[in-house]
Amino acid sequence: MGVDLYDLWRPNSGLTPRKVLWLVGQLPQSSAFAASCRGGAEFRPWTVETYLLAAIANLLQAANRQRAGKRSAKPVVEPPKPKRKPKRVVTVSEIIRRREQRASNSGNTHP
Repeated sequence: MGVDLYDLWRPNSGLTPRKVLWLVGQLPQSSAFAASCRGGAEFRPWTVETYLLAAIANLLQAANRQRAGKRSAKPVVEPPKPKRKPKRVVTVSEIIRRREQRASNSGNTHP
């Protein structure tokens, strides 16, 4: 990101701990910091290139098995399955509570 962390200790640098924390929050999921938070370099997400290399390895393995006259086996490389976020369920009581909070914050007594 082009920021020298030593500037935190240099006088009049303008870099504050708050700014550093904000910058860390802006790092992409593929960064070394995000991977280390998840457990290490092996937890970096797959890139487009990684998916393409896995597809090439699987196609080569299938082609070699086909030339040998064998049935196709499991792919050599299994790409990770995308994680889906669970759908958020909003209850009626939550909607009513939020309306009441907005009404009390704005000073209105009518929803």
